[in-house]
Formats: sequence, structure tokens, C-alpha cells
Amino acid sequence: MTGPIAIAGTRPGDLLTIRIDQVEGAPISGFGYMTTTPTLHPDFEAETVICTRHGDEVEIPTALGVRRVPYRPFVGTLGVAPDGPPVESFRQRDDIMGNVDLPEVSAGAEIVLRANVVGGLISLGDAHLAQGDAEIHRSAIEAQADVVLTINRYDPEELSYPGLPQVNTDLELGSVAPGPGHLEDLVRRAYDDLAERLQRDYGYSLPDAFRLLGAVGTVRIGQVVPPVYSAMAKIKRRFVEDPT
Repeated sequence: MTGPIAIAGTRPGDLLTIRIDQVEGAPISGFGYMTTTPTLHPDFEAETVICTRHGDEVEIPTALGVRRVPYRPFVGTLGVAPDGPPVESFRQRDDIMGNVDLPEVSAGAEIVLRANVVGGLISLGDAHLAQGDAEIHRSAIEAQADVVLTINRYDPEELSYPGLPQVNTDLELGSVAPGPGHLEDLVRRAYDDLAERLQRDYGYSLPDAFRLLGAVGTVRIGQVVPPVYSAMAKIKRRFVEDPT
């Protein structure tokens, strides 16, 4: 984790937008790694596997030979400081976001969070070269990264923020339910937040918003790594915005 980064003039309750301009994975080492431990399966021995990056691909060594997967770098953990006792960097909560391991937190995304303390105090890290849905292996291809951010502060009335962290792009709108909680409850909460955003920002009635999400909404599961779970509900902007 790197940080915290204080944003001048930020007060509790202000909204911060964190635009991820660039994520360059393994800029110095040229590789990431995956760790296998008995927490994944009791018969497994502890093992670390080095995965080398070559341009737009990452090599995963296996007993059957090297397997190449797409290089899709992102930031696994990003959040603001809590108001109160510290929170471990591998945890997550609605009020901070934190460790959600969502591949959408990558170049081109804009994350919206509410500041809890003076300065906001943004921290980020836990970069990955690639990760499948739910981080089911319990460890994605972990790596160092160089990340370029653009951060802006807004008064609370300037942006719509029902209560959950947002991950938006030029093509999609997303609401994140970071956990803790049961996965099915997180999916429901993420959809509820996104539906309220469609009502507030685009003028849909709440029933219409849920009908639209029921037809074309999608879900990304960031983690199923007990006791850590996360989910994001998404919808493409082209289904929401008036084409005229």
C-alpha cells in the first residue's frame, strides 16, 4: 500500500473523484507472482510461482508448459481513511472501499468516494497483472506498479452519492458493495445503489430503474476469499443515457 495522500481543502463529507490515468504493472521487476497455500486446499503446500510479463501477455508456468494470459493491470486496493480506529489494509467497508480486487479499478476508471477525515487521505496498492473473477485462487498475479492519478474534490451537493463507492468509466456506471457480508446481500446492495443513481442522475422512476437493470445490468465479483467478499453492479451508459 502507498499513501496516505492528503487532498488540500477536503473536509469530512466531501466527495473525491480519483481518476486512474495509467497503471503500469511490473515496471522494474518485469514479473508478478502467485502464491498457493493450504488455505486454498488443505493438501496444498506453500508455493510461490513467478509469472513473467512480456508486453501484453503474462506467462504462468505449469507442469504442462507455459500458459499465456492477457496482461490486464489494475489496482486491487484503493480507499480513503476511516473516521475512527484503523482498518487493516486487506479489509474493506462501505465508508472506505479498500480491498475489493475489482479489475475495473484500472486505467480509464474514475472512483468516487466520500471523505471521512480532513484531507481524505487516499491510499492504494495491491496491484495485479491479471485476475479472474472472484480471485478464486486467493492470490491474483500480484505485482509492483506505477500508477498515475488525477484527484478532484467536490462539495457533497455537487455529485450524486447514495452511499456506496462508485467505479465509473466512459462506457459504464458501477456501484461497489465492498463487504463484509454474504455475497448475495452484497450483489443486492450494489444493485440498489445503482438503481438509486439512475433515479437521481437520469430521472428514471425507481421501478423503471430496476426494470432496466433487470434487463441489462451485470455483476462483477471481485472476491470470494473468506471472510473477504466484494461485488459491483454495472450497466452500460448507452442503455441509460438518452441517445438524442
